[in-house]
Amino acid sequence: MFEIGFWEMVLVGVVAMIVVGPERLPGLARTAGMWLGKARRMVADVKAEVDRELHLEEIKQSLRQQVELTDINQMKQDFTAQAKAIQEDIQAEFDDPGPPPGWQPGMISAPPPPDWQSSVADSPMAESAPVSLQKSPPPSAPSPPAAN
Repeated sequence: MFEIGFWEMVLVGVVAMIVVGPERLPGLARTAGMWLGKARRMVADVKAEVDRELHLEEIKQSLRQQVELTDINQMKQDFTAQAKAIQEDIQAEFDDPGPPPGWQPGMISAPPPPDWQSSVADSPMAESAPVSLQKSPPPSAPSPPAAN
């Protein structure tokens, strides 16, 4: 603020003593001190209020950042879950053994159950004729041995 040295204060005191006089100088000094104290308190109050406002603004900014971080963390969790699901799908594809060796499109992928018979030749490459599966007749009761 102001840079008033010792010699400037002495000069102001001498001028004040000449203008005001020695009788009224103590009362004038007291009044000037009171006004100076009020001014200092007012400046201190303004500084404190500015500091409080700055602190409140910092807190508000911190809360905004925390909300943004919460949103970012939520997006991160969603992304992680989606990535894990994709990874599991890809792993399931790699774990799938695929078709057996020698398989070609149009071939029967699994052998028929033992009690079914094909009406087409046993060739798995018989693509021209449709394949129909029929259930074999149940085994008949054993016939009694023939008497000789």
